[in-house]
Amino acid sequence: MSEKADVAVLGAGVAGLATALSLAEGGCSVLVIDQGDAFRGGSGVNAGTLALQNKKPELIVFYREALAEWCRLGDTVSGDIGHVSRGGLRVAESEEDAETLGREVVRQKELGIETEWLEGNRLRHHAPWLGPSVACATYCASDSFASPLLVGRALVAAAQQAGAIIATNRTFLGHRATDGGYCLETSAGPIECGDVVIAAGPWSGRVGEKLGVTIPVECHVNMLSVTRRIAQFMDNQVVTHVAGRLTLKQYPNGSCLLGGGWRGRGGINTGRRDLHLGRLGQNLRLHGQVVPYLRDVAIVRSWAGFEAETPDHWPIAGGFCEHPHLFAAIPAKAGFTAGALVGRLTAERVLSGIMPPLARPMDPDRFQH
Repeated sequence: MSEKADVAVLGAGVAGLATALSLAEGGCSVLVIDQGDAFRGGSGVNAGTLALQNKKPELIVFYREALAEWCRLGDTVSGDIGHVSRGGLRVAESEEDAETLGREVVRQKELGIETEWLEGNRLRHHAPWLGPSVACATYCASDSFASPLLVGRALVAAAQQAGAIIATNRTFLGHRATDGGYCLETSAGPIECGDVVIAAGPWSGRVGEKLGVTIPVECHVNMLSVTRRIAQFMDNQVVTHVAGRLTLKQYPNGSCLLGGGWRGRGGINTGRRDLHLGRLGQNLRLHGQVVPYLRDVAIVRSWAGFEAETPDHWPIAGGFCEHPHLFAAIPAKAGFTAGALVGRLTAERVLSGIMPPLARPMDPDRFQH
């Protein structure tokens, strides 16, 4: 017997679950499938950083709305998502880093993003725990973070409460067109649906091939580490580096999460997500240099996870012109930050047939020809 739904969402990460939640709240019957467990792919193994001032200038307006979406989500779902909005610091160490930071502050101010320049005594007073290697920093009140573990639990519960069905450990195998949409072949049997939303994150390229569309998603392997619980010392601020070399936050329970732009080993083709111990060591040393207090704090665990990226760094959201029942909700780099908003915008496109103006640069047809 075929299962039936108005919309099938392929992927149970942050974008897929946010899409499903909005669709179910809009009155659709929704079935979400994932090849693994819900929120255990790219969404569940990332750093949870929700920063604004470390984004590319052309994406600032979009990410400003993405951060607002996280505030809305935290207010509407019943579960705690671990959202902490106490601002963040973007640090610079070398003279070159400081010049880059200065140029970006000017550009961000033109775009309406307010930051505070900190150096010398003002910097040491604001963040006495920063090391002497930090020459200057900018503070942005909009920077924040959330807990991927708590977000996953809350989104799964919210989507189910809204009426969505989430089927895990179920592989998408192929499809055939029907008069009203699609019949999807899966490892657990067929699904008859009107519309399909591709929300498989780093795996979206492979899913797109099976549905006859091009989704040029690259996959990076990021590395993260978490410390034991220690006394609060960062005032719940998130720290990023102007050169993209680190992200740091301290959760309310006292543990610190250390990440950054240091790549692990593996990829989608092999399915491997392995630590690169040499690069991991460099990352941890840099954290100890920027925040010396961390040097004597024990690391409890380190892991690697996939992150999706598109050629133009924009997410993919909306419908395919030549496939009127097919849609995509795929955050690009910094996908956790973008995921909730990408999901809601895509759901609006499915429900209304109109793409919100904010999402027009994310049109998936830009890659089809």
